[in-house]
Amino acid sequence: MERKPGLLMAQLLNRFIWFDGALQKSLDARGHGGVRRLESMCMVYVHAGVRRPSELARLLGVTRQSVNTALRELEEKGLVYMAADPDDARCKLVSFAPEGAEMRQEAMEIVMGLEAELEERLGSQAMSELGRLVTADWGEPPVIGKAPVKERKKKRA
Repeated sequence: MERKPGLLMAQLLNRFIWFDGALQKSLDARGHGGVRRLESMCMVYVHAGVRRPSELARLLGVTRQSVNTALRELEEKGLVYMAADPDDARCKLVSFAPEGAEMRQEAMEIVMGLEAELEERLGSQAMSELGRLVTADWGEPPVIGKAPVKERKKKRA
């Protein structure tokens, strides 16, 4: 797909969906199916060290209720567990459940295989550049505002 101005966000999302779709199909083929995209995204962030459901919701751009539903489903599948936060009794922390270790290991193998496949398809230089670009500090999300419009004087009838 050629890069079209104004469509970078859609193209980045499309590439994420490529990864997630391949991961889901590969897990299904290995007998570990049944993880929805939001659950998969939660697992990725938990792997990256995010443990508070409220932070997961903020990073994923969804409601806390949606994240809590996804985490409950992951807990029912034996992939994560929720425990009280020792620093804040009102909160819970999410951690990987030991009984999900085999699936997580296979998911990591699949992701590493997908990255190797992508490097084969794009070349090592492009893959290195892609890694550099997505890990670069983009700073805080900017607000692209419009210059204020001067109020027009109302005509008197």
